[in-house]
Amino acid sequence: MKPPINEREFLSQAIRAFHQETGLELHPTVESEVMPYSDGFILELGDTGIQYSVELKRWAQQANIGTIVAQLRRMPPPALLVADYVNPNMADRLREAGAQFIDAAGNAYLNEKTFFVFVKGNRKTPVHASPRKTSRAFNSSGLKLIFSFLTDTHLVGETYRRMAEVSGVSLGAIGWVLNDLKDKGYVREHGKKGVRSLENPMGLLDRWAESYPEKLLPELDMGLFQATSAMPWKNIRPELLGGCWGGEVAVSRLGNYLSPAQGTIYLPREKLKNLVMEYRLRKSPDNSPNTSETLQINEKFWLDDSLNVNQTLGIAPDFLVYADLLMTGDPRNLEAAERLYAQIKNRIQEY
Repeated sequence: MKPPINEREFLSQAIRAFHQETGLELHPTVESEVMPYSDGFILELGDTGIQYSVELKRWAQQANIGTIVAQLRRMPPPALLVADYVNPNMADRLREAGAQFIDAAGNAYLNEKTFFVFVKGNRKTPVHASPRKTSRAFNSSGLKLIFSFLTDTHLVGETYRRMAEVSGVSLGAIGWVLNDLKDKGYVREHGKKGVRSLENPMGLLDRWAESYPEKLLPELDMGLFQATSAMPWKNIRPELLGGCWGGEVAVSRLGNYLSPAQGTIYLPREKLKNLVMEYRLRKSPDNSPNTSETLQINEKFWLDDSLNVNQTLGIAPDFLVYADLLMTGDPRNLEAAERLYAQIKNRIQEY
């Protein structure tokens, strides 16, 4: 087995593959007018003077498209995703979103005023990167605790017992998650008494939104349902059963961002039968297309009364709505997510 490679070697492998496929040169540069982002990697394209701020993404296929696009859009432009592998479907979706990329197999999408490159379909080549480590902070329990921190940033300074009460995470898991967050720089301890504070909350939000669809959402899925008429969000009131709207419906009510085309409800599991009976919902057949009558129902995993949150009645917390929008990868939803992100940033900075 070959030893794992570091980030510079991984970057070099993608640059070589790009050159072999296109004949074009990308090379790292230090002298740059582009603000360094992430690890500070800047790539210059030949002698064009075009300099890309780089987002390295190993295991890119495990990340959802929406979070990748959102991260690239917040980088100094032009931004470039450097990935281990981008499959044809992912390539088309990144191109549709205007997200430029290269990968270690030679697939690429670059779109500048003076040239255009689009290569897809090259098969995945081995990238001997470090094994992907399981993180306690970003497994399902950790994500629930981080959810509570992002909802009420003061909670990170409370006792373990209080954290467990608010988040529903077992007392034994709290310490493991906090230690992982400290190692990653998201939690800091101050002074002799070790008073804790949340650091880089927006960076933590990015990690949470990226991990949520893979690590927590599958546990929450209660199924797809069909309503008796289109746009059922005009009539259904999940708040009467302790639930709320997420995704497109939620963001439409938080601001004039978009008109919803799909409905997502977060509901206490024990209330599912009540909702189905009251609004005459029926389970969607497997592989049925999503329509304006379709509702995705997920378990509501938090307690409103336990969180210090100015949550609008019947609407999920804003950063959960943000994650819902990102994971669709839909350009319309990504635009709405960008505007919601600014609102979230303003709220968190007030603490």
